[in-house]
Formats: sequence, structure tokens, C-alpha cells
Amino acid sequence: MASIEKNELLELEILKHVESSPRLNNRMAATKLGCSVKLAHALLRKMVDKGLLHVKKYHSRRWDYFLTPSGITEKARLTYEFIDFSMQFYHEARRQSSRVCRQIAESGKKNVAFIGDGELAEIAYLGVKEWGLELAEVYGEDKMEFLGHKVLPINQYVASRAEIKIICLYDKTMPMRTDYLPDKIIKSDNMLWIFSSEFPVKQKRD
Repeated sequence: MASIEKNELLELEILKHVESSPRLNNRMAATKLGCSVKLAHALLRKMVDKGLLHVKKYHSRRWDYFLTPSGITEKARLTYEFIDFSMQFYHEARRQSSRVCRQIAESGKKNVAFIGDGELAEIAYLGVKEWGLELAEVYGEDKMEFLGHKVLPINQYVASRAEIKIICLYDKTMPMRTDYLPDKIIKSDNMLWIFSSEFPVKQKRD
């Protein structure tokens, strides 16, 4: 399967931001990328050194970044690769989420909750419907509603009474990581990951 490297995804996000607005600093980049300020600083410096970005310093608190011709070319290349990767990511997520839902159904469980309300949740929902599961709750941060379900604050996931919690969040720098959880979420025994081959839930006995 084709892949796009971790730092290339981060670079693409920065290039897209700079194309729309030159205003950027280490903290803004870190927030946008979901990484540390140290990593954001190193990445911006590397992109300037590679000639992808030109930086204009007004004072200590304002540095504006602009795309160079090389930056424009690199953005086009990464965009093409990311589109190809995204299509493959979708197909793999669809296949794996169907597998996870089948395993849940075969274990005798039926009631599930989603932790995450983005595109991975939308893909997983197809597996839920396919295998006759019941989506009881959705926890997230981006939407008010998810396919007819009210989206609950993600920090309330511990109150979920669902038999299984399907993790529909992913690390943008490693999209098919098998055990990703943001810091605010604590792992529990009834969590399942779409890209993990492990299935801790006991199978239903005849």
C-alpha cells in the first residue's frame, strides 16, 4: 500500500495554511498540527532551510511565512500523493471497520458507542449498519449531530453504558496506527480499534 510519510503530512498542512494566510508562529503551527511547539518549530525551520518557505520577520512576535516557487511545487506534489493515500485509507478503513463490526456481532454484543465523530466514524457506521449493530452514543468535539445522534462531549465517554466503544479517532501523522488515543482518553477493556487485529471481547459460545 502506498504511504505518505509522517512529516510530509505535517508539511502539507503548513503549506496549505501559508497559502491562505502568512500569519503563523510556532504555537499556532503546533495547535494546527496537534504536535509539540518544539516539533512545530523544527518543522518550520526545516521547511525554510529546504527553500519551501520564505520568512519575513517584523518583530519577535510576528513572523510571516510565504510560499516559494519550490513550496508551490512541493504542495502540488504532496496534495497529489495525499489524495491517493486518502483513497487507500478510505478503502482500508472500510474493510477493517466491517471486520471489527462482524467480530462484535459474532461475540454476541450489539450495543456500541463511537469515540470520535469525524470521517473515520462515518466509515465505521457503514459496518454498524451492515452487521446489525446498534449505535447508542457518539462522543466527539467537531459536530453537534452525527447521523441523527446527538454528539456528546468527548470527555463524558466514561459515562457510556455501551457494551463496546469503537475508537473512531486517528493520528493524522500515522493514520493507521493500531492503538491511538489522545491524552484525554484513558484506555479501557471494552475499546476496539479499527486498524487493530486484536479483539479482546470474548466470542459468544454456542
